[in-house]
Amino acid sequence: MTRKTIIMCVMSVFLTSLCFAFGTADQKAESVSLMQLIVNPEKYHGKLVRVIGVSRIEFEGNGIWFTKEHYKHRIYKNSLWIVPDYRALDATQQQLEAYNGKYVLMEGIFNKDDHGHMGLNSGTIEKVTRFQLWEKPDKTSQQKNSPDKK
Repeated sequence: MTRKTIIMCVMSVFLTSLCFAFGTADQKAESVSLMQLIVNPEKYHGKLVRVIGVSRIEFEGNGIWFTKEHYKHRIYKNSLWIVPDYRALDATQQQLEAYNGKYVLMEGIFNKDDHGHMGLNSGTIEKVTRFQLWEKPDKTSQQKNSPDKK
């Protein structure tokens, strides 16, 4: 393999990774499961957390769920409301909507007292400043950059 080919491959991987991540990582964020936040809300209230789950961004319906099954059936008590900080993410709502139904990693401040629209969720992750695809993108999503499939 020539040096030029290696450089092109490295650049391709780097640029592809940029397309599937918004915001920046914060080393101070504590990695926790959604289950930990729901079961022990007092322990994490007001803390910067990092979670992985299935995302949904929509009017009056933002959330992150444990699994795709919980997401599909809208089991709201097994989800947290999410409030993206679009400025910090340098993203639009439409860009984040492209990851609906996909596993994502996100970082934000956990609030045990805010239960989202109509009080349906089990808490809120506010000021989301990192939003990153956490599953291998399929060919369709790479081509269209819009992986939401129903």
